[in-house]
Amino acid sequence: MNPRRLTLVTVVVAILVLAGVVVVPRLTSRGTPAAAPSGSSAASLSYDNQPAVGATTAPVKLALFEDFLCPHCAEFSDQVWPQIKRTYIDTGKAKAWFFYFPVIDQVQSRVLGGLGQCVYFQSDDAFWALEPILMRSQQQLFNTSKAVDIAAQYAPGLDKQKLQACVDNGEGAKAVDRDAAMAHSLGLQGTPTVLVNGHIVPDASWDSVKKAIDAALAASTNTGS
Repeated sequence: MNPRRLTLVTVVVAILVLAGVVVVPRLTSRGTPAAAPSGSSAASLSYDNQPAVGATTAPVKLALFEDFLCPHCAEFSDQVWPQIKRTYIDTGKAKAWFFYFPVIDQVQSRVLGGLGQCVYFQSDDAFWALEPILMRSQQQLFNTSKAVDIAAQYAPGLDKQKLQACVDNGEGAKAVDRDAAMAHSLGLQGTPTVLVNGHIVPDASWDSVKKAIDAALAASTNTGS
């Protein structure tokens, strides 16, 4: 083989190798996130210092990764979350934790997540009272001052001055950065994403989440028997 032809072959092989490196991640990241292998997600998920609701004795843990600016999260909050809460949280079968995953606007989504965490610093109950209000007020949330006003108006018992100081100094946003890093380490692709006992649910529809929770409850019953 002459040197010129050898060079062409080498270039072609190099291009194919590079194409393989680029194409494979794109193919595996398309569509709805697939469920993680057994045990892999749970090892990367920490529930510490997150807004939470439900009994500490609940056998099922739910992790909700959301963005206050995400329209699909607003839909989930309005249509799916109330069914989850009524069926599993209020009955002591599951406990839920809220995680911040900025996907819509890397700047303002982070600010709003920080606002949510600052509300949580004052009161867990206030956070969960405010969550649906923020989801329904997305068009107003690009104005941070307006978002703080909404929080002070609708989250019971908040100290607005303390809340504003927390938002301004970025204390709450640290939790957003931590949660976002966790989401990336888990391979999450978007919001809303629900994990049941550390395992990713294929989509955030009521049917899929219900199926995953029921399976986790059955597994916990079998383990305990």
